[in-house]
Amino acid sequence: MHLDFFYHERNLNGKIEKNYKGKADYFKQLKLGSYDKYKQKQLSTNGINKKSISHKTKLLFNYYKSIDLFLAKYNWITVQSKLRSTILEEFCGFLFKDLPMIKKLDLGFYNKNIFAGIAIDNFGNVKPKTKNVDFCIGKEIIASFGDQNYKIIVPVIAIECKTWLDKTMFNEAQFTAQKLKQGTPNVKVYILSGYSGIKKTEIPNKGQTPIDQIFLIGDTRRRIANDAVWQFFKEVSNDLKQITEIITIKDIGKILPE
Repeated sequence: MHLDFFYHERNLNGKIEKNYKGKADYFKQLKLGSYDKYKQKQLSTNGINKKSISHKTKLLFNYYKSIDLFLAKYNWITVQSKLRSTILEEFCGFLFKDLPMIKKLDLGFYNKNIFAGIAIDNFGNVKPKTKNVDFCIGKEIIASFGDQNYKIIVPVIAIECKTWLDKTMFNEAQFTAQKLKQGTPNVKVYILSGYSGIKKTEIPNKGQTPIDQIFLIGDTRRRIANDAVWQFFKEVSNDLKQITEIITIKDIGKILPE
């Protein structure tokens, strides 16, 4: 299983190694202080019941508070640093790491080169198309196209993580979802966001968008909604269970509703 999902930690390490704006020591203090403690507590929190998920959510909320204090103190850190956005991407790994179906199906966590169909180039070669996503539960396989072997990630669940969701971000997420479903029609695509600047009336109905669901969970401006995180966790968990379920319809006759 590929469970290397520490995207936020890699972000911090990158800031330290590249001496971001000449301030590497500030990020080193953040990592050795707040982050390392947060990571250890998340990894030691196991279980898939509501109490465990609530505890993981509380840890996320407290870490967000420390990040907000850090950003308020050092206002030279820009949004482009992706300091806050990578927190939510990494949290998905902490949230789903204990699901039994991950191990049973030999799935992994990924965010790059997710399978999105195939294409033929100018020379007639068939190659896989890929998309990057914020977080993906998928299966890594070796696929042969012509006489070439490619390592591809077949997505089961794809999640776009946003601190704030606006129309542009929503449209970009829809485009990604459409491409992923062209390659893997049964993939479920979710948006996980703190807040949204889009009115409910501006969100297409199911069947009119390739996005399966949007979950808004809040952040430190208001306490993170435990129930929203729990609902998100349950939906993804049920998606994974349905992969191996065999549905038997006992009724004889027509199946499709009128």
